[in-house]
Amino acid sequence: MKQRLPSLRLAASSLALMLALAACGDREPAASGAIETLAARPWAETLQVDGEINAAASTMLAVPGSGWSQRVLVSMVAEGSAVRQGDVVARFDAPQSRMELSQAELELLRKTLAEAGNAANAAVERSTLAGERAKVEDDLGLSRRYADVDLTIFARNTILDALADVGFLGAKRSYLDWKSGQAQTRAAAQDAVLHSQRDSIEQAAGRNRDSLAALDLVAPHDGVFLLVPRWDGAKPEIGASQSAGQVFGMLPDLRQLVAHFSVAEGQAFGLKAGLPVQVRLAGTGTALALTVTRVGSTAGTVSAESPVKYSDFDAAIPNETALKLGLKPGQALRGSVQLVARPAALTVPNLALVQDGSGYAVYTEEQGKPVRHKIELGQRGPVRSELKSGLAAGARVVLLPPAAVKS
Repeated sequence: MKQRLPSLRLAASSLALMLALAACGDREPAASGAIETLAARPWAETLQVDGEINAAASTMLAVPGSGWSQRVLVSMVAEGSAVRQGDVVARFDAPQSRMELSQAELELLRKTLAEAGNAANAAVERSTLAGERAKVEDDLGLSRRYADVDLTIFARNTILDALADVGFLGAKRSYLDWKSGQAQTRAAAQDAVLHSQRDSIEQAAGRNRDSLAALDLVAPHDGVFLLVPRWDGAKPEIGASQSAGQVFGMLPDLRQLVAHFSVAEGQAFGLKAGLPVQVRLAGTGTALALTVTRVGSTAGTVSAESPVKYSDFDAAIPNETALKLGLKPGQALRGSVQLVARPAALTVPNLALVQDGSGYAVYTEEQGKPVRHKIELGQRGPVRSELKSGLAAGARVVLLPPAAVKS
């Protein structure tokens, strides 16, 4: 009997626990143990971001030339090098244009010889026709002399032959005149064709000469030379083929530098122009006190591999500071933005917020039960948000709302 008493007591305890759990299932869920009493407290929030120095404006550098002619990169200055206005940033070669120019010059020589040959042939033909016409004129004069004498002196056959010669020689003279005109027309047409072909070849040669004259990429102003990667992320290399007009690099203008930052869209609450930002240069420990000057209007992805959207913002760096410290685009830095600095404010943690349509709601603990309240928020922050209406000081806000537990 004494051995069965512990077993009976254990069974009774289990039964009591099961009845208690069953009874709890019929009541409202109890409030979570994480509770915060709503009260006006100092509110300060900062945003830690990584970024780099960029130029406020940059000049895009394209491969010299026109018409998408092919270029081969022969040499270039090292990426990140400081260049002066007028310096040669990169040199190219154009083997195809050089070959086409050689072919065009050979064709021009051929057309020149053809024109000279055509002119010589035309001169020979004109001389031949002129000689034949002179002979016809002489024969025609002689025949007319016989045709105009007294018919009684010569025999009838002789007279008839002379008259026939006059008609034939007159027709032959007309034919030679026509043939001379045709020769001139034909020579002029051949000259026109040769001139047209010569002009076309000359234009092609001129384009190739211009292409070979534009092989140096010159810096339009002072700056730091940076390469621009292609669509596949590859940067130009020595010996690689380029097309004229293709974007090759960029030359940031060093006269105005900015500290450029990117931050995940969900952390950009309260970010606006005019906020102070403390910047520390990576590797040097140099600190700068700047002000946010621009905030991106839209957020976007930075790569196809990640769907996370980022917002960007800039803080302008005074020119005298950039010159004094020798700052260059591409230098890494770390920034701390003072988003909120208020001596007292009613705020609620963002983790206590529950989406309520287009607005928000929170749960408070009242007599051990969670009660839902629709609220109106003011300024948002990465960790907390300002409470404008819906609750009064002293309310016990549930940090882990039931809606969050159920979801």
